[in-house]
Amino acid sequence: MDNEINQIDHIVSKLGEKIKILRTEKSLSLKDLSNRSGISAAAIHKIESNGIIPTITTMMKIADALGKNVSHFIEENNEDKDVVFVSAKAREPILTFKKGLELSGISAKQYGDFIMTAAYAVLDIGASSGKKPMKHKGEELVYCLQGKVEFQIKGETYTLSPGDSLNYRTQMDHKWKNIGDKKAKLIWVLAVPPS
Repeated sequence: MDNEINQIDHIVSKLGEKIKILRTEKSLSLKDLSNRSGISAAAIHKIESNGIIPTITTMMKIADALGKNVSHFIEENNEDKDVVFVSAKAREPILTFKKGLELSGISAKQYGDFIMTAAYAVLDIGASSGKKPMKHKGEELVYCLQGKVEFQIKGETYTLSPGDSLNYRTQMDHKWKNIGDKKAKLIWVLAVPPS
């Protein structure tokens, strides 16, 4: 029992450090992460310096803002692998706060030296990224398998139908919406070069 408590204490004590490392790797200030997550910069600073332990809700918001699963911050086994096989039956859901968007991982977990993350995405009818455009480091490649999805990037509109793809740098304002009359299915790849 004492061993389990020590392990939990060890994981909790590493949370702030892992958040800070990832935030720094992504070249985000405390204010940037605050804007993305909806958590105050002061609270994030306290979490990073182990002044407070985040609630699961706070942790989920921070993890989503950093493009990671909560498991990234609590799992101890972050060993690097050169080859990762993901079976269709073993896809893990990727946490997202976008309503009507369901993501399941088709790439290696976001550990190690892989610079690419890919997901199988299902968008409900009318689902969108929200009113405010997004902007972050890296680039995305989206391939449409089913449905009709509209992307707005830097003032231009692109409509993806089955077989269409879109590749763009994500530091430009961008947003998306399922404008079709059925669920849309996409392969979504995000690549973030190492800092």
